Amino acid sequence: MRNGESDSSEVILRMNTAVLVPTFTALSGRTLILIDCRTFQALCPRFYTGSFRRLTTGLSLLVLLCLSLPASAARLRSHTPRMHMEMTLLEPGVMPEPDAELPSEGRSYSLRMAAEHTGESIDIVYRIGDTYIPDALDQLNHFLRDHRTDEVTQYDPREFDLLHNLMARLGRSNGVVHVVCGYRTAETNELLRDEGPHTGVAEHSQHIEGHAIDIRVPGVSTAQLRNAALSLDAGGVGYYPRSQFVHVDVGPVREWSFGVMPRRHGRHRRKLRA
Repeated sequence: MRNGESDSSEVILRMNTAVLVPTFTALSGRTLILIDCRTFQALCPRFYTGSFRRLTTGLSLLVLLCLSLPASAARLRSHTPRMHMEMTLLEPGVMPEPDAELPSEGRSYSLRMAAEHTGESIDIVYRIGDTYIPDALDQLNHFLRDHRTDEVTQYDPREFDLLHNLMARLGRSNGVVHVVCGYRTAETNELLRDEGPHTGVAEHSQHIEGHAIDIRVPGVSTAQLRNAALSLDAGGVGYYPRSQFVHVDVGPVREWSFGVMPRRHGRHRRKLRA
């Protein structure tokens, strides 16, 4: 036993490669005892039967399985994003007075986004301390424009705080948010609705108000992204597993799912609240 390790009992499996006979290792206090099946046969010939051989082989396989499970679980945990529930959520900021100087001190808050329809990207500081940066907000508004009409709206800056909090909750503050849909004009919204009920577009969408964004985050599953957004309790969260995106807005707190994978009995919910 190595220094610093526990004195608890251990089971180690060895294989005699010549005859593929399992060897059992047990710890009794600090004494290591090795007993293979041939030795056991010599010591207890009356008990070493074919059934016992099968039993010991089965136990050997069971030990191997038990030893492999912790490593498999560790690999699974390493690929699952962990939510940072202890973080302090960013509260809404304030707009500066016209012609007022921006604060020279304070923490900077930034967003990195990539628009899937236009291929554009942005990496910008939009807030210092409690003060939003008007020029940065203008750039974000243009970035999130209706890509079909190029029309721009003034986004509620709380939506940017929501995205910042969401990425921090995922432990990806420097990660890139992929934007599936930002602002939609009323005409674009109606056009999408006319494509059919499969789109899940609401008549009075928060996208029209500049309060909503549909997003993906590379390396984070749609379900994990949905769960992180729900944990913020900061507005509407729509789950679209078939299209693989999540809708987040700063409207009333609510949640819905659209196009959920059908279960074996064939039922699934569809709610139009985007």
